[in-house]
Amino acid sequence: MRKINSPVLFDANILMNFKGQLKFLFGFFENIIIHEQVFNEVVGQALKDELISVSDVSNIVYVEDKFPTDDVGKKLFEECDKELKDSFNIEDLKDLGEYKTLLYAKFNNVFILSSQDTTVWRFITESKYFKGLKCITVQDFAYLLSLNAKNKGDRKMARNLYKAFARVEHPFEYFKIYMERNDNEIPKFIEFENNRINNFQQLVQGYFNYYADTSYCDSKEIEYEISSLAGSNTGNCLSCIYSRIDKNNVDYSIRKCLFGYSLNSEKCSRIQESFFMRIRNRVKE
Repeated sequence: MRKINSPVLFDANILMNFKGQLKFLFGFFENIIIHEQVFNEVVGQALKDELISVSDVSNIVYVEDKFPTDDVGKKLFEECDKELKDSFNIEDLKDLGEYKTLLYAKFNNVFILSSQDTTVWRFITESKYFKGLKCITVQDFAYLLSLNAKNKGDRKMARNLYKAFARVEHPFEYFKIYMERNDNEIPKFIEFENNRINNFQQLVQGYFNYYADTSYCDSKEIEYEISSLAGSNTGNCLSCIYSRIDKNNVDYSIRKCLFGYSLNSEKCSRIQESFFMRIRNRVKE
């Protein structure tokens, strides 16, 4: 059975999403860490009781704040504290669990946390001081289930779990391609999602820049044209997120490959990820 061996710091929303199934969830993790603030923040006594009940069979460690006391460490803490408070709502305690979790991870050599909060996803992607932290999402866990699947039913359960939490423009089949290209290293979902968003934006931007000096310059219209073509040209370069404008022959229906591969060549098949609709950007929630 494939498990996550590195210590993982769990956020409250992941625990709430698996209420009634924590024993099943924790069975795939060797070292589980939960901040006391997260335990106190978890909604409902039933979930707290469940956490206590699975402690005997799961390696759960509850931790409290532990920050540096030297001058250099204190200065770094101040900078990290400020960056967090600029992104999270601490005053009314709404995001206090996320705040405590991220600070603990930063100053206690924990490199993987687990969160389904897209504000956390965005933060660790763009952060100056917390960039480099990895985050296991439900989508990553679904892929872990598929790697451990023993039969068709297990694989279906994994796909259904993924589908329930992932946006429709990021299908499981392309997450699987991305994971296999990255040696099935978990977690990767946030990176996969960001990769698709960024590549779609680059594709759109190429046409937007070309038409910038003309009256025909509307990014929404460009997104519509590109997405419509992609939806009716599955398996074609026109539906691949790695296609780009051909400045020597500008036309929505004529593209070149970002990597210079030939359609359906061995290298093309290994990296090709299709899209069939507009890929939306993540916004702060």
